Amino acid sequence: MTVLVIEPNRVMAQCIAKELAKDNMSTVVVSSAEGALEYAAEHTPDAVITEMSLPGHSGLEFIYEFRSYSEWQDIPLVINTSVKIPGFITQTFDWDLLNITEYIYKPKRHISDLRSAITLH
Repeated sequence: MTVLVIEPNRVMAQCIAKELAKDNMSTVVVSSAEGALEYAAEHTPDAVITEMSLPGHSGLEFIYEFRSYSEWQDIPLVINTSVKIPGFITQTFDWDLLNITEYIYKPKRHISDLRSAITLH
């Protein structure tokens, strides 16, 4: 399984890659939404983990663009972010339509939750 990780923080990206490797998942790390879309166009990932605070396009802009392609609509997509998304936003956006697998708020969750989110879906 190949997981596309969109994470601008190199240390965090390395931690995620190390954690996913425990379940024999390989990771491709990019630091921007543009890099993620370029990679996915060439090599469709089995799952995606994205930070919401990205250089250039935001994580939400990435998700909307990523999900606009029919071949990527069913790929598990986990939001792993230090950006706290207020309840009114999660209620405003159609998370089912965007097919968000899970929202993980970094300060309150353990990195191992990423493995669980990916492997359960």
